[in-house]
Amino acid sequence: MSDESVGNEGAGDGLAGRPSRARYDRVRVALDGKWRRREPQPERMLREVVSALWDAFEPAGWSAVRVWLADGELALKAGYGLPAPETAPAPSGAARARESGFTVVEVGVVFTPVSDPGGRVWAVLETRSPGGFDEMDARWLERLVKPLAVSDGS
Repeated sequence: MSDESVGNEGAGDGLAGRPSRARYDRVRVALDGKWRRREPQPERMLREVVSALWDAFEPAGWSAVRVWLADGELALKAGYGLPAPETAPAPSGAARARESGFTVVEVGVVFTPVSDPGGRVWAVLETRSPGGFDEMDARWLERLVKPLAVSDGS
């Protein structure tokens, strides 16, 4: 088994070709290296999260990484076949994550809230993959956005 996937191609567990913790950890280390050298700016840091996730996981089959602001506006996107911002309503999972402050895991998508230091959700990170996600993915995505709570993101 490589450090890039869990399971084997054709395995019946539905995890064939899924990224492992090692890929998430490489993203975290790369982001930590960038963030140590610069003043914390949550909006810039969130753009870097989107870019790093897309660069790392698009080859593993992810189809989209998007950011929804608290007002439901689509702010950032990376992916295939995504609608233009003016035609893309915020998914209900994004609203649930924003309102609850908790990560929402649905079939093929994870909505991760991004909070300010006071706990107010100012954005929601949406990741999509036809291969699906599990709780490990959700915890890693939460870990990657946690440093963004350094100042008010609005």
